[in-house]
Amino acid sequence: MTIPSREGASLPSESPLKKKYAPPDRPRISYGAALIAVVAGVLTVTGGAVGFGLLLIAGGAGWGALVCKATRYVDAERAKWERAHVCLACTGTF
Repeated sequence: MTIPSREGASLPSESPLKKKYAPPDRPRISYGAALIAVVAGVLTVTGGAVGFGLLLIAGGAGWGALVCKATRYVDAERAKWERAHVCLACTGTF
């Protein structure tokens, strides 16, 4: 058994296993949109539209929680991928 190649570099590009042994992709979302929504909500609340401002704050906080959960999930999957071993005889992952 051996450790899977990092980023699949040792496999030929036409190999059907290249995608299978590739590391999980990181989410392409950032906390920026959530932060902007919360700041816009605070500014809206101070401007007088309390209901809409609270809705923006809640939406921004919810979006931030979803991004955090997605990031944790991908980090856990990436850690699992790092610990994986590939059997060269049967191409099973252990």
